[in-house]
Amino acid sequence: MEATATQSSDARGMTRSVEEELISQASAGITQLPMLDIIFSRMAVSLVSTFKTKAAFLCDIGFKSVEYQSWEDTVAQVDKFGICAAVEARSWGGTMAVVLDSELIFSALETQLGGRPRPGTAPKRAVSVIERQISRDLIDLILDELSDNVSRLTEATFIVDSMEVPQQMPALQGGKTPCAVARMSVTIGDCVGTFMIVIPMATLEPAQDKLSKMFLGEKLGGDLSWRDHILSNINGSSVKVTARVHQLEVPLLDILSWQPGTTIDLGISDDKEISLMCEGIPVFFGYAGQRKGGRFGFRVEREMNAEDLEDEAAEDAAETKPEDDQTQEAAE
Repeated sequence: MEATATQSSDARGMTRSVEEELISQASAGITQLPMLDIIFSRMAVSLVSTFKTKAAFLCDIGFKSVEYQSWEDTVAQVDKFGICAAVEARSWGGTMAVVLDSELIFSALETQLGGRPRPGTAPKRAVSVIERQISRDLIDLILDELSDNVSRLTEATFIVDSMEVPQQMPALQGGKTPCAVARMSVTIGDCVGTFMIVIPMATLEPAQDKLSKMFLGEKLGGDLSWRDHILSNINGSSVKVTARVHQLEVPLLDILSWQPGTTIDLGISDDKEISLMCEGIPVFFGYAGQRKGGRFGFRVEREMNAEDLEDEAAEDAAETKPEDDQTQEAAE
């Protein structure tokens, strides 16, 4: 009886704590923003390439989901030997914070200096001037990636205002201020560090309408260096363009009788519409003419549309249908 009563009491206490948490979040006015999960998940992928090319170290970055909690609860979870950057979100007229823990700072520093970081070796002390500068460089890269990903939806510019120690974080915002917290784990060798992007909901208010919607097909992030490489090669590449005047079906027996000097009647007029094809795919339609210098030219009248595609499909079906009928007759 005593065990049953204790379990029942624990269950009631757990239920009460969950209900209190729900009431607390509802009273704080925390509205979840689904697009933030997509933005930060894409950012985690693109940031791997950024750290490789601009910070000179290899890593893996993991992200699960955005957490919604108060500023004081977030401050309580911060590594006291890490570093915090107070950031100004100019486009939104608010402030936010980026926090790096000591494991990430010293792992990145040791890797950049040619060493091999080992887990648990980060010193338990305040960061030095050099470590503060390394942290500032990493935070600038993080904010650049965040700006690139958010800018696909709305204008966003993030500027570091000051670098603070975690003990000074409570003075940056009110304790009960509701925030969206993106926590990412960064694996460098055998070491696992973390950084957090803490954005008060008041700062996100100007972009709340766009961030609260779910755009299924939206593609954010990606390897920017690889994309720039592809664009530079596309701009310098060339393709084969063909003007198709007419497509004519001729019996094979007639073709075998052709000789040099044979005249073939195409059965078309001068105002016949010509299709301009790129690598065998029709792209534009227009008419041919002769320029003043005596050369032939092509004037584009319209682009390829859905109706043209349907006509092309119908013509292909009409051409293949007799062959299918003949095959069926032969089989019978």
